[in-house]
Amino acid sequence: MDEERNNVNEESRGLTFKDILFIIRKHWIAIICFIVACTAAGFIWSKVEPPVYSSTGSMLVSYESGSTTLTQDYTFSNYISSTYVSFIKENVVMDKVSEKLKAEGKEFTTGQLKNNTSVSNNALIIKVSFKSNDPEVAKEVAQTIMDTAQEVANTEEGGKAVYHLLHDNLKVLSDAKNGVKVSHTLRNTAIGLAAGVVLALVYIVIRELSDNTFKSSEEIERALNIPVLAGIPDYHFDDEKKGSK
Repeated sequence: MDEERNNVNEESRGLTFKDILFIIRKHWIAIICFIVACTAAGFIWSKVEPPVYSSTGSMLVSYESGSTTLTQDYTFSNYISSTYVSFIKENVVMDKVSEKLKAEGKEFTTGQLKNNTSVSNNALIIKVSFKSNDPEVAKEVAQTIMDTAQEVANTEEGGKAVYHLLHDNLKVLSDAKNGVKVSHTLRNTAIGLAAGVVLALVYIVIRELSDNTFKSSEEIERALNIPVLAGIPDYHFDDEKKGSK
């Protein structure tokens, strides 16, 4: 009974830290090859992929109630600043941007515009950026987005503002600049490194699962259910030579 319990405990103990170190040491060359190859591939890809340019402009949120203090106006402007960040990427704005660009001979769907547009805010300043493979196109689209966002926010019907809280509170602060090349070297290299680690782990798992050799006398006893009477010990010739000097 005790022997069966010991066998169960031995089978369920799983990999120890020592076992993991042994496996890593056994496959260290393959691990390094996977990591180096994938990291190098990520770095090389960042150099050969089509260049991407980003153009950025800024807008200012300025709310003036006329009946409250300057501090209250600033507080409310800061409060609705986050609303404008979401508003700029809404379909009501992007659909109109797409129509304007189409009239100028540039085909951009609403989805493409959203995917390549980033909007962020810092207090009352809103930054609008657009990425494209052409620096001039990036600049033109970024500027169109800002102008259109201001127009939509100021929409009126029947002499009344459609978006009351947003009306006349968003203004272009600085026009979009020429597109600047975006470097993806760090990102692609990091992705390659992560991919190398994952592939190395997959390789180790496959190799270990397909390896049906015995690693210790305990494994032989568990598999054959017979005791090991004797074994051939590891003999280190290098150690013997060193000791004889």
